[in-house]
Amino acid sequence: MSIKSLVITLSAALLASGCVFGTTKQGAPVTGPTVNEQGFSLLTEAGIDEIIRTKRARFDLRSGDLSKAAVGLENSDKEPMIGRPGGEELTFTFLGPAAEETLITDSITFTTSNITNSVDNIVWFSAPANIDAAHAELRSGIYRWGFRPQDVERWINDSAKHETDKSTLGMGVGLAGLVVEVTARKKNGNEIYQYSIYLGGDYYTPKVQETIHATGKSH
Repeated sequence: MSIKSLVITLSAALLASGCVFGTTKQGAPVTGPTVNEQGFSLLTEAGIDEIIRTKRARFDLRSGDLSKAAVGLENSDKEPMIGRPGGEELTFTFLGPAAEETLITDSITFTTSNITNSVDNIVWFSAPANIDAAHAELRSGIYRWGFRPQDVERWINDSAKHETDKSTLGMGVGLAGLVVEVTARKKNGNEIYQYSIYLGGDYYTPKVQETIHATGKSH
């Protein structure tokens, strides 16, 4: 299985779980606001169309929370997936508790909860061109995302022994102050990384972040 095929398969699993693809509309354009009162992107149909058209979006995560109301989904069960694997690159900017973080990806998913009325996770995949690039990216996550060095090196050393492997390496607190988890997959010698930003006040207390720094877990 090629890297592209594996990413498409993983993204399809997200789609099957209830996520909705953002696509460019045919015919009459979708009308309505594309940003909220503070100027941050909405995840409504009009908002997603604007993200796809401009290839960029901006979200306020400074509190560690992102309510459904803030992205225009207060009366919706949708979990938007914007873009598609192998499609055009999109730039997402997140204002975190400590700094601004920008990432580039061809697809991204916002999972939501009707219990908390908020976005729980922001998920995207990375498919490096080769194993050297993959391991360089993963090691850069020690600084960028706050992953524990021992967790990264354990995966690199252990996965070298297998053609197929999968492991959740753990969480980190990144430069922007965002809590991020990475799951690594290897199939036929290719590695794919699934990144998840965790949202919700429980992840952003000093005690929990100390635990993440020490163990790579939130509890």
